[in-house]
Amino acid sequence: MTTEAAAGGGPGTNASTTAIAVVLAVGLVLTVVAAGILGGLAGAGAFGSDTDDTGTPAVTGPVTGIPAEYVGAILSAGRTCTALSPGLLAAQLKQESGFNPTARSGVGAVGIAQFMPATWAAHGVDGNGDGRADPLDPADAIPAAARYDCAVAATVARVPGDPVRLMLAAYNAGPGAVLAAGGVPPYAETQTYVAKIISGAAAMTAAINAATMPPGTLTPAAGTAITFARHQLGKPYHLGANGPDSWDCSSLVQAAYANASITLPRTTYDQAGSSGPSIPVGDIDGWQPGDLLFAAGSDGTPDNPGHVGIYLGDRQVLHAPKTGDVVKIVTLDHYEKVTGVTRPAALQP
Repeated sequence: MTTEAAAGGGPGTNASTTAIAVVLAVGLVLTVVAAGILGGLAGAGAFGSDTDDTGTPAVTGPVTGIPAEYVGAILSAGRTCTALSPGLLAAQLKQESGFNPTARSGVGAVGIAQFMPATWAAHGVDGNGDGRADPLDPADAIPAAARYDCAVAATVARVPGDPVRLMLAAYNAGPGAVLAAGGVPPYAETQTYVAKIISGAAAMTAAINAATMPPGTLTPAAGTAITFARHQLGKPYHLGANGPDSWDCSSLVQAAYANASITLPRTTYDQAGSSGPSIPVGDIDGWQPGDLLFAAGSDGTPDNPGHVGIYLGDRQVLHAPKTGDVVKIVTLDHYEKVTGVTRPAALQP
């Protein structure tokens, strides 16, 4: 869980854990003096992150071990840096809280990623654009956990060893402890934390892949477009960008369908009228994976939309949202009000 263990926050209440905290604090002081690094050495996860939780929510979709509503955020955030992957992030969240968004530890860590208040104040993000960064909101906590993973990975990058193991150890015990130890610290709970996450990552990867396969019959064109778009997850939004390293909403859609040999106009305004037959907006059950969902956006109107995303099925939308954000998957209730739906796959030669 995300604690200030390395900064004196205390990982737990039992005697052995207290002794660990003392050793950790001494090592951290030496590290700070030697390296001249401050503040950011606190771990995001507390020792014993699989304890003091309040339970695990029921799975709400066909996802083995992962609540379906979190899959999109995990898939998007899990590509934040090379040391991280969606399966690894999912295994980490399971270890931290059992995917419980209201979990609270005995030392004050909260939420699905178990952030301590001071760590959240420094690294929390507003992941869903609702104007507030809330560690109890998985839409905020999941991308924040990924960014913190990548931040501590960069801090300990010069330490010899497996960068994934070092990143996880730094998230749990603090990068100061990893720097002081010259590797994964010799704390049983941290070593168990790292081992459990790495051993669970493969199963989480398989679950995510199964969960994000669009349900029902998928046309070849839609499948090709969705596969391309999924490979762009985590890339930044830039207005006017045409890939391959950044996109805006319409260039992503255009490129996705170009991979399926379907030519679409460049801008959202033009795509709305030239991207296949219109599908009734109110008939969500009639939408198919690969359909385009149009919305007014920040610079359009319901009749002249300025935003577009790709429907994945199961009320999931993949889109490039706005400046400062990245290509991501969101649920319909976190997407804009849909004002038009088209089916580019019907244009396949």
